Amino acid sequence: MKINYSTVVAVSIAILVVVAIGFFVYGNAFGKPAESTEKSGMTITDMAGRTVTLNAPVERIVLTESSKTAELAAIAGDGFAEKIVGWDSDIKRNAGDEYTVFVAKYPQLADIPDVGWLDDGTFSTEKVISLKPDVVIMHNFQFMWAGDATADALTKLELAGIPVVFVDFYMDPMVNSTKSMLVLGKILDREDRAGEIVDFYNEQTDIVYSRLATVNGTGPSVYIECASKDPSDYSISYGDVSWGSIVKKAGGNNIAEPLLAGTSKAVSPEYLVSQNPDIIILTGRNWPAPGSLKLGYTATQDTVRSTMTGFVQRPGWDTIDAVKNHEVYGIYHGYCFSIYNFAALEAFAKWFYPEEFRDVDPDAVLKEYHDRFMPIDYSGTFFYSYY
Repeated sequence: MKINYSTVVAVSIAILVVVAIGFFVYGNAFGKPAESTEKSGMTITDMAGRTVTLNAPVERIVLTESSKTAELAAIAGDGFAEKIVGWDSDIKRNAGDEYTVFVAKYPQLADIPDVGWLDDGTFSTEKVISLKPDVVIMHNFQFMWAGDATADALTKLELAGIPVVFVDFYMDPMVNSTKSMLVLGKILDREDRAGEIVDFYNEQTDIVYSRLATVNGTGPSVYIECASKDPSDYSISYGDVSWGSIVKKAGGNNIAEPLLAGTSKAVSPEYLVSQNPDIIILTGRNWPAPGSLKLGYTATQDTVRSTMTGFVQRPGWDTIDAVKNHEVYGIYHGYCFSIYNFAALEAFAKWFYPEEFRDVDPDAVLKEYHDRFMPIDYSGTFFYSYY
């Protein structure tokens, strides 16, 4: 039989073309889909008012405040851990409870490179650049706490062609937290998911705002302190930022605001006693300092009470109405710069106006949020009434 070699060659080439197309369209021989993410240029306005152009969806992210892992996880879902290619040590240093819970489920988080802190001058732009991120997430508060270092890092990263996106959960938390979630949703190509979270957030805050609109009279005077140190050492309080902003939104009168305006600093014990607040709120976390107030995913009620007692027994506090009338509370510090601040707002409103918010349960709301949006379970102690 005579073989037509031209025909054989033509057929062979056709078969190879079909196989190649099938491989790229349907995946490899083991049935694994071909992985390819189409990226496109995107221009956004970040929370610092900057116009930023980047390729989205972003897959390689550096977090300059690693506690934002919670927000990233809520939006991105189970694949969030693979997206973080660098971060600072905040979540390990100040939120070890949260870090432990996350690492237990996503062990690869333990191997993420540490790029240093802007706050203490250890931030390494060279290390960030070497990680080849699609985006670096920074925070508006970093201009307040580490202005020169933040500006310097921003300039160097921009010169290297690395996009930087600012978010804000601290300076104006009850306004900018949802906006920040939508920014993150956009660059992650998860706008629908971010929108669901924002809808949940607004449902909760609307409960507070609508009821407060019917409350008459002057709200309680409130002192709030970050209890990150030993009770003998007064730590920062807040003007009209962060916790101070949430106090105001919940209908309280922040005694530190006249002194601090839009900053966060410690007030003197003498000033506190002279103001005689109706309510005292201490914020706790898994702080490294001995004697600091402990709250969080791994904190028990007994732990919170034992670490809170030293603060309640500070010299002069027995003369303050908040102590005499048993109105001293603890709350998880991380809620002042996270999407969870809706629950802080509810807790404050309940403490400030117990009758109007008798049916509101911040713990139950946070559990629902975790069940719906978080890859980790809700556990531990995040709110505490000392009396």
